[in-house]
Amino acid sequence: MDRREVNEEYNEIMKELIEERKELEALRYAPVTIICLSSCHRKKKNGGLVYGQCEKVQEKNKWSIPCDFTITVFEPNCEGFTEEQMRILIFHELLHVGIDGSDFFVRPHDLEDFKLIVNEFGTDWAEVKKQQKEPETEEKHE
Repeated sequence: MDRREVNEEYNEIMKELIEERKELEALRYAPVTIICLSSCHRKKKNGGLVYGQCEKVQEKNKWSIPCDFTITVFEPNCEGFTEEQMRILIFHELLHVGIDGSDFFVRPHDLEDFKLIVNEFGTDWAEVKKQQKEPETEEKHE
């Protein structure tokens, strides 16, 4: 079962990104509410890992989920991510929040979204780099 919980750390990152990024300017002024969640589910789609997911909360569920959108981070798939990688992931998911007047919708993946992420962060932004240990050297004391 996929259990999801509100993640305050991710909510803070989301708020910072909305304030900082011009691409998210519409989210600053729209009456839209977004909550970031974390999940212990190892989600896959078409054989690949899913790091995050933006979903519009259905009207019938708003009594228990008091927001317009949720952004879920699938923790097992993001193990080893740096803070910068988490920011990129949340930024990417925020790009899916669509606003057209008073209508909210989830934007599908499109070329512009991928182009923005690839141009700014590269194609390997989600690669977990193995930390290399510095070789230990013995100091000789005379």
